[in-house]
Amino acid sequence: MFKWFKKYFVPHEHNEFRPHFLRHETVFAFLLFIIILELGFLVQVFIVFDKTKFLAAVLPGVLTALTNEERQDLSLPPLTENELLTKAAVLKAEDMAEKGYFAHTSPDGKSPWYWLAEVGYSYKSAGENLAVNFFESSDVSRAWMNSPTHRANIVKENYTEIGVGIASGVYQGRHTVFVAQFFGTPLAFASTNTSSATPTPTPNVGTTQVAPIKAIPPTTTAPPKPAPVSPPVTPAPTPQPSPTLVAVNDPILNAPTEIIVLGEETITSATTLKNENKIISWARRVLTSPLESITYVYAGIALLFVFALLMFLFIKSELQHPKVIARGFSLIAVIVFLLFVNIKIIHTETLVPENLTANTINTIAR
Repeated sequence: MFKWFKKYFVPHEHNEFRPHFLRHETVFAFLLFIIILELGFLVQVFIVFDKTKFLAAVLPGVLTALTNEERQDLSLPPLTENELLTKAAVLKAEDMAEKGYFAHTSPDGKSPWYWLAEVGYSYKSAGENLAVNFFESSDVSRAWMNSPTHRANIVKENYTEIGVGIASGVYQGRHTVFVAQFFGTPLAFASTNTSSATPTPTPNVGTTQVAPIKAIPPTTTAPPKPAPVSPPVTPAPTPQPSPTLVAVNDPILNAPTEIIVLGEETITSATTLKNENKIISWARRVLTSPLESITYVYAGIALLFVFALLMFLFIKSELQHPKVIARGFSLIAVIVFLLFVNIKIIHTETLVPENLTANTINTIAR
C-alpha cells in the first residue's frame, strides 16, 4: 500500500517526479468518468423522474424513513406503513396532479379526510402533509420540518401509522411531482391502548352452597414392592437449539420484522438480511437525491486531486512539469463548473401549503 501511495501521489525519481495520479492517463480516465456521471445525473433528473414512475416506486419508502429519523431524534416511536393510508395518499396526489391544484382541500371541496373515508381507513386522529416542486427527497423532509404545522404532524406522539403517495402532473405551468403524506391513529390501536383492568367476578350474595362432607377412609400401609429392573442406559440425544423469535428492524420503514432463528447460522442470516435492508435504504436515498449524491462524488474526486497537487508542490520545489499542475487544476475547475451548473439547473424551492390553519391539517377525531 505504501509503494502504491508513493507511486501515485509522491513525486520521486522512480516516477520521474510525476506522480501517476496527475499523469494524463489518470486525468483523462477521471474526466471520462465525470462525463458519464454527469450524463447519468441529467438523465435521472429530466427523464427518469419526469417520464417514468420511478419516484412512485422509490420515494415513499425514503420519505417514511426520513420522517422516522426526525421522530427518533426526539425519542418518539417510529411509524409503520399502512396500506390503506398509502392508498389514500396516492389518490390525493393523483387528484392534485390531475386537476392541477395544490391545497389540503380540493377545488370541488374534498377535504383530506374524504380520501381516508374513500379507502375505508377508520381512525381516531389523522393528519396530512403535502409538498410539490422538488428534485431531492431531503428537500421535502426539510420543507416539512421548517413549517410549524407540517412539523407538528411529523412529531405528533400519538400517530402510529403513515402512508405516502406521489403523482406527476403540471403545477403553475411546469411539470412537477406532487407528494401527499397521511398520518393516522387507527381506532383499533386506540382501543387496545386504553387501560382496562380485568373485571373481578361479583359474588352471588344471598345464596350459599356447601359441599357435602365425605368420610375419610383410614390410612393403610401398603406392603413394599420389589425394586424394578433398570432398563439399559442409552445415551441422551444431543440437545437441539430451540427456535427463537428475533425482531429485525427494517431501516426502510423502521418497522420490526419477526424472524424465526434456529442456531447461530440463522442468526447470521438474520444479520445479513438487516445489512441488506440498510443497503437498499441507502441505495434508495442515493437514487432520490441525485444532486446531493453527485456533489459528494465530485467533492471526493476534487479533494484527491487537491491532495496530489499539494504533495507535488511541497515535495517537488522545482516546477519541471508545469503540465502536471495544469492538468490537475483543469480537472478541479471542470468539477466546480459542473457543480455550479447542476445547482442552477435544478434549483427549486419546495413548496408546502401554508395558507391553512394548523387545525385544518393536524388532527381530526372520529
